[in-house]
Amino acid sequence: MIIDSHIHIGPSVSLGIDVKVEEVVEELERNGIDLALVMSFPSYAEYDERAANEMVLRACEENENLFPIYCIGKPFPKKIPEEFVAIKWHWVGGVADLKSNYETLKREDLEDFVEKIDKPMFFEEEFTFTKIFLERFDVRVVIPHLGLLGGNPSDFLREFAENENVYFDTSLASPSQIKEFYETIPDRLIFGSDKPFGSIYHELRKVTEICDERVLWKNAKKLFKL
Repeated sequence: MIIDSHIHIGPSVSLGIDVKVEEVVEELERNGIDLALVMSFPSYAEYDERAANEMVLRACEENENLFPIYCIGKPFPKKIPEEFVAIKWHWVGGVADLKSNYETLKREDLEDFVEKIDKPMFFEEEFTFTKIFLERFDVRVVIPHLGLLGGNPSDFLREFAENENVYFDTSLASPSQIKEFYETIPDRLIFGSDKPFGSIYHELRKVTEICDERVLWKNAKKLFKL
């Protein structure tokens, strides 16, 4: 079995592209992937959170091998529907892939939102922001790309290696970085391609050459209760 835990579907407001569900399903089958977690593009969720997540939910209802991730926009949602297996936090209030907004940590609705979380959360921010957040809140998170877009992956690994709540996905990381994490925390590393930013074929090939079935599917199945 193989589980891809990081795929985007639907339209991207910022990129002007639209990833069709049929295209994703075909690519998963072609690469021998059994299950996948899918989410909207963050820019679509920021533009229309309800429409973005309803689109993802419909896709998963129509394809039994897809599982939905809820992408949060603004303000924080009061409730995450039970059908979603995870949440995506993406540079909330900041500049995507570039700069965290530390004022987000002062928002009055933050604590109430986090206290209600009962699902793993894909969490993408700068290293320092992530460190402050996880010192304050006891939540399970998955840090995409081994933290590559938020800083130095080695810093993330050194800081969170002993934190059992912190998982990482392999998407877009180099083979040497994946190997470093695999040798240190093999039970908290999960395979993700980040399609369309990553090629499912190439991302999977990197992982299969380095990692065992824990990273390919076992860790994800347990974490997301699939």
